[in-house]
Amino acid sequence: MNKKNSFFLLYCTLAAVLACVILWLVYIDFFFFPGKSAENWDSLERSYQWFIAQQRSNRRWFIFYNGLVPSHEGGSAAFTYDQALAVMVFTLHGDCDRSSLLLRFFRQTYDKQLLKYGKFIGFCDAYTKEGDWGETWAAGPNAWLLLAINHYTYVTGDMQYLSLAEAVAEWLISLQSFEGGITGGYYGDGSPMTWISTEHNFDCYAALRDLGILTGNVKYLHFSKDIKKWLENDPWDEKSGRFYMGRKKYNPNYATDLSSWAVLSLGKEYSDTLDFAIEKSLNRQLYKVNNIEIEGFDFGSSYEDSPFPDKDAVWLEGTGQMVIAFDRAGRHKERDKYLDEIEKALTPSAFHKYAEALPYATNEGTPAYGSWMMQDRPLCVSSTAWYIFAKERFNPFSMDQEDDKNNETVRDVDYEPYYQFAPVVADFEETEVKFENAYLKELILCSNAEVERRLSSNAKLSEDNCVEVILSPDKNAKLASGVISRPFLYPQDWSGYRTLKISIYTDDPGVIIKLKIKDKEGEPFENYPLTVPQNEKSVFVIDIKSDFLRADAFASYGNKIVDADGIRELSIEITTKKTDSEKRVYIDDIILGRE
Repeated sequence: MNKKNSFFLLYCTLAAVLACVILWLVYIDFFFFPGKSAENWDSLERSYQWFIAQQRSNRRWFIFYNGLVPSHEGGSAAFTYDQALAVMVFTLHGDCDRSSLLLRFFRQTYDKQLLKYGKFIGFCDAYTKEGDWGETWAAGPNAWLLLAINHYTYVTGDMQYLSLAEAVAEWLISLQSFEGGITGGYYGDGSPMTWISTEHNFDCYAALRDLGILTGNVKYLHFSKDIKKWLENDPWDEKSGRFYMGRKKYNPNYATDLSSWAVLSLGKEYSDTLDFAIEKSLNRQLYKVNNIEIEGFDFGSSYEDSPFPDKDAVWLEGTGQMVIAFDRAGRHKERDKYLDEIEKALTPSAFHKYAEALPYATNEGTPAYGSWMMQDRPLCVSSTAWYIFAKERFNPFSMDQEDDKNNETVRDVDYEPYYQFAPVVADFEETEVKFENAYLKELILCSNAEVERRLSSNAKLSEDNCVEVILSPDKNAKLASGVISRPFLYPQDWSGYRTLKISIYTDDPGVIIKLKIKDKEGEPFENYPLTVPQNEKSVFVIDIKSDFLRADAFASYGNKIVDADGIRELSIEITTKKTDSEKRVYIDDIILGRE
C-alpha cells in the first residue's frame, strides 16, 4: 500500500472515530442541544428535564462518573433518599436507562462491601457525587432505595436488581426491635442507632410490603405486618389523631410528613391526621426569589422550646407530599389548591437552560432537628421530585399504585404479630441492636453513681453473652445505686408461671440486687434484696406472687398482690454501700418457671 493510500485510510479511520464520539456524546448529553422546541415545554417537562440535566452534570469530560444525581444544583452531595426519588422520576417517565445507570452504582457499592467486609452493611445516608461513602447508615434511606427498586422492577420487568432489593430487605429486617418496629440503623463507628423513627417505619412497611407482593415471599409481608402493629400501638395517638416521631414515651414531637406519609404508606384510613397537619403546619410565606407569597406546610421547629412546628417557612417538599396525600384521601380541592401553590415557586435553573425546579423551602426557617436551616436556594432534587409526583398523581410508597389493595394483602395475610417473650424474658443471646432496644439508655437511673450497661461475656457466668452493668459510685457516697429497665410494649402474661429465675456474678463485694416490676396499670412491685456472693455464680429464684411486694413508697394503697397477667416493665436495681471502687455485675438468663 502506498503512502497516499495509507494517509487516506488513516484520515477515514480518524473521521469515523470522531463521528462515533460525537454521536455518543450527543446520545448521552442530548439535553446539551435541546433545540428551539424546548421553549415550548410546560412546567412538568421543564422539571423533568432538570433531573436529566442534574444527572448529566455529574461527569468528567462528558463521561458519567456513576449516574448519581447531585442533590442540589452546584452541590457535591448525593443523598441516598434523593437517588431513590430520582430512580422513580426516571422510571415514571419511561427513561429506564437512566434509572438503571443509577441503580448500577448501588449494585457496585454492594459488591465492594462484600469484598471489604464480607457482608452487606447497608447503604450510607449520603455519597459524594464521585461515589465516596458517608458515615451513617440509616434505615430510612435504605427503605427508600428498596421502594425505588420495587417500582423499577415492577414497571420494567427487569429482574437484575431484585437480589439487591432482597439484600436491602434483609438488612432492614436485621434492625427490627423487640417491639416490631425497625430501629434507626448504625452510626459511623458501628454502634447501633437505638431510636425508632416513625417516618422510617412508614418507609420500611411499604417497601417490605411491596417486595413481598413482587416476589411472592410471604416473609416480607410478615415483617411489614410487624411494623404496622408497632406503628398502631406505639407512636399513633388516637385522641389527637396524629403520629409521634418515635416511641411515644420518649419522642413526642411532630413533623408534617408524619401525617402525609401515614396516608401514603398505611392508607386513607389515616386521612384525619391531615387535619392535624393543617392545624399545626399550614402557613403563608414570601418566596423572595419569585417575589410571590405561597401558602403551604411548615416542616418543624428545633423542638427545643415547642414540640410543634412554628410556621416560619413553607416546606415545598413537604407540601408536595401533602398534595399527594390529599389526593389519596379523596380531598381533591385541597390537592388542587396546594399544587397550584407549589407551582408558583418553580424557578428557572441557573445551571441548566430551559429547565426549572424547586428549592427546599420558600425561606430560611427554624433549623429542622436543631441542625440545618430551611433553604430557599439552591434548587434541589427532593422538592422537585415530589412536585413531579404530585403533578403525575404518583404515590412513591406504592410500586403499582394499588395502595388499598396491597394494604389489604398485609391485613389478610395469615400471620399475627405476637410479642410474648415468656418464658425467656432475656437471655442476651440477641444482636447488639436487640439488646440496645431491650434495655434503653434513656431508662437508666442512678443515685450517687454513674451507670453503664453493655452486651458482654463472662465465662464465670455464661459461655455466651450476658449483660455487664458497671456501677461507678461517687466519692464519699454512703450508698450508691443504679437501675436498668426492660420495658415491654405489649404487656407480658406471667400468670401461668410461678417463679422468675436470674443468674448473677460479680467480682466485687457488697453488691445487692433488687428486681422490680410494673403491672399493666403501672403499679410498682419489688422483691426482697438479694445479696450477691463475691466470685461465685449465683442463681436466684423468686416466687412471683409471694416475693414481689408493693414498693414501700406505695404500700398504703393499690393491690397488695401483683397482677401477673400484664407485666409492662422489669427493672434491675444494683446497690452497694462499699463505694470505694466501681462494681461490675454480670446478669444472664432471666427466665420464667412453672415450679
